[in-house]
Amino acid sequence: MQNKTNYLKYYLLIFGLLNIFIISFTVPILLGDWLLWEPRNFAVEMMMSSIYLAMGIVMVRIAKDPLPHKAFIDFLVIANLGHAFVMLIFSETIWQLLFDVGIIALLGVLPLFFYPWELRQFLRY
Repeated sequence: MQNKTNYLKYYLLIFGLLNIFIISFTVPILLGDWLLWEPRNFAVEMMMSSIYLAMGIVMVRIAKDPLPHKAFIDFLVIANLGHAFVMLIFSETIWQLLFDVGIIALLGVLPLFFYPWELRQFLRY
């Protein structure tokens, strides 16, 4: 159980920092023409960026002791898998499927592997 908790801590720290420094600003501002879908909508892109920035800040903050924050971890899973599902429906290229949908789905699925299931069942309180 301790090993899984450590993996969950690393997941939260690594992906939290990625959300803060890569996903939230680098993608829409610096790499938008290359990575983002058409038609571009800068206002929507910045709103999504602010959500990922907030998620990243909270992820880094709870990385020391994630188990008391089960509801937030549930939110990470549901929000990222929901986002990936919507992207899957609207994806038009193999590039979007592999890199856009795949990365967001990975953000949602990884906590499920690292979650210490012995402590509680997913989404049950």
